[in-house]
Order: sequence, then C-alpha cells, then structure tokens
Amino acid sequence: MAPNNKILITGGAGSCGKYLTSFFLSEGHEVRVLDRNVEPLRSITDRRLALIQAGVEDRDSLKSAVEGVDAVFHLAWSFSEDPLEVLDQDLKGHIYLQEEMALRKVRHLVYTSTAVAYGKPQYSPLDEKHPLVVEEARKPLYGIAKAAAEKLCLMYGKTKGPPATIVRFWWAYGEEIGGKHLREMLRIAAAGDPLVVPADSGGSFLHMADLAQGMQRCLLNPAAYGKTFNFSTLYVTWEEVARMVRDATGSRSEIRCVPRQEWTGSAFLADPWELSDAAARQLLGYAPMAPSGARASLKEAISHCWAEMKRKP
Repeated sequence: MAPNNKILITGGAGSCGKYLTSFFLSEGHEVRVLDRNVEPLRSITDRRLALIQAGVEDRDSLKSAVEGVDAVFHLAWSFSEDPLEVLDQDLKGHIYLQEEMALRKVRHLVYTSTAVAYGKPQYSPLDEKHPLVVEEARKPLYGIAKAAAEKLCLMYGKTKGPPATIVRFWWAYGEEIGGKHLREMLRIAAAGDPLVVPADSGGSFLHMADLAQGMQRCLLNPAAYGKTFNFSTLYVTWEEVARMVRDATGSRSEIRCVPRQEWTGSAFLADPWELSDAAARQLLGYAPMAPSGARASLKEAISHCWAEMKRKP
C-alpha cells in the first residue's frame, strides 16, 4: 500500500473514529472527517486533516467530502431506536454515500459493521459464514439495519462500485472503554455487592490498535474486496471481566457465576460472543496483540473507566 492516500472517515469523531483518524494521519495519509460533531478533533493541528461537520444524509456536504478521495472508511451511525430515523438518516445516508462514491470513482469502501448483525450465536466461535439471525439480536433494529447496509455495500460493489470490505467486531477499547453494562458492574463492585454473571459467556474484545491494523490491511487491498472479516483481539469471559472490575474498584465483592440456562439478567451478557478472526489472519495477515498484553490493557482501560466515573459521578 502506497502512503499518502486520500481517505474519508465518516463518523471520524466517534470513539473508534478518533483513533483511526490519528492513526491514518500518523501513517502519512490525508484524512477528511465527516461527522455531525467534529469538536473532539479540533485539537489536532495536522494540516492533512480536514473536518466537515455534517451527517451522511446531507448529500451536498457528502459530495464535497467524497470528491477526490481514494477510499472511504464508513463508521457513521445514529444508534437511534426509532425505525424512521434509522431509515431517514442511516440507510438513506448510506445510499447517498454509495452513489457519490460510484459517481466519483472512489476505489474502495471499508464498512464497519457489528457482531450484532449475527443476531444470536448459533455456534462458537462465530465465523463470517454464521447466519445473520438479526430478528433475534439484542438490538433487532440495529442488527437489521446494519445487515441491510452490508448488503448494499456488496450490491454496489458488484454493480456501480466501489469494491467494498465489511468489518465486524464486538466491543472495541483503547486507553478508555465505555459501556453501560461495564459501568453498572463497577458501581455494584464499589458498593460491595455480589457481582452476578452468566457462566461460560463473554465476548471478543478488540483493541483499537488491532482495529487500526486490520483496517490498514484492508485498505486498497484487492484480497479484501468483496469480503467480510471479523476482527478480535481477545476473548474474555464475564467472570474474568468481573475480576478486573473488582480489582479496579478495590472491592471484595463475591463473584457468582450463574449457569447460562438459568440466567435472567441482561441478554447482552447471556451468550458466548467469541469471534473467529481466522479469515483475517489468513487473507490479510492480521496479527492481533499477544493475549497477555491485551488482558493487561483491558484491565487498565477498566481502571480508567472507574477513575472517570469517580471524577464525574
């Protein structure tokens, strides 16, 4: 891959987008960001960064954002629970983006989807051939819309262009980590109450550095065109997360593991979301960080989350 490509990142001021924006600037690329709120990127003084404050459904802004770029990383999403809003913003904006890329002969689209598109694990680990049982997803609207957007990517890739690569992951983290379920566990541990988690369940956490590495390996890579890849750094059980939470808070809370078939808590915690990244390793040379380093960085991120919660109650 030659340096100095011109890249558009939609949603580039979000948690993953900020990391990718800084990463691709550091790799020598020119980066444009299209986002409803670009304020989180104002502190970056690199002249190769251009900020466009708009949503993807704003077609006039989209035209100038897409003009002259080599590739697009599409991360923008409203995360709305309103079907009409998802249709009017996310999916309409997605189609506008695809049309503008086709008109302007953009060479490649990398679309960040989600493991939620799998709906509910039918087997483990989940590979890219796993069925998309979106109606059983913990957030069905999100899963349905993301799966539809994936299909649009592949359809345009076979008709108008550009070729598309779809990336799925479960939970990304870097120096920081968010998530209401994690914050609730931290509050419970801090209160000294038992941490109750389902046994034999967890998820494939993805470090931002591995996300960036995977995206870079996809970029303008013919081996990635028309393909879907899972990215993962480390599978961690909820019992392991509970121990990290307990350590972060200095708690002595008891950790209780409930058999999965008896679990009555949040559906988000109920299944083993272990993603297979074998295809990315084989076809792209994807190489996530070592498990020991990944565990240590996840524990540090959880501790940082707790520090922020105490600072901003």
